[in-house]
Amino acid sequence: MIKSTLEEISSTGGGAGAATFTPGTGAQYATPNAFSGKKKEKYADGGMYTKKFGYKLVPNKIKGSGLEVKNLFEAETSDSFQKRRIAAFDTIEQELNYIYKMLSNAKNETVQYYTDNPSSYAVVKPTDLVLDYLQDIKDLLQNKE
Repeated sequence: MIKSTLEEISSTGGGAGAATFTPGTGAQYATPNAFSGKKKEKYADGGMYTKKFGYKLVPNKIKGSGLEVKNLFEAETSDSFQKRRIAAFDTIEQELNYIYKMLSNAKNETVQYYTDNPSSYAVVKPTDLVLDYLQDIKDLLQNKE
């Protein structure tokens, strides 16, 4: 009896997590033109949503203001790219200087903790992890993988 019930459940798709389709419920794509090649015409001024919601496209130049409209995803020049890449080294140096101060403070905190708790084996600051990250940085800068 159990075997026949299990076979019936597995063959009919019953049981937990079984996917079913019930006509008349859920999203329906059974319309004649649901996947046909017929598409609504595109509007020359930006698409149906600009017309439908009353929006207008921004002109390439705003009259009287002297401002030019720039596309969001416009390709940047190699000059600006290179300047940005070189400036990143200054930012990295600033971060390293800040980390150096933090490292000194962490050492002082660890010394103080072990002075107060001489029999402790607690890890106050994760030096092994920091050393591992520093080695990764050195490998990146030496082009090692």
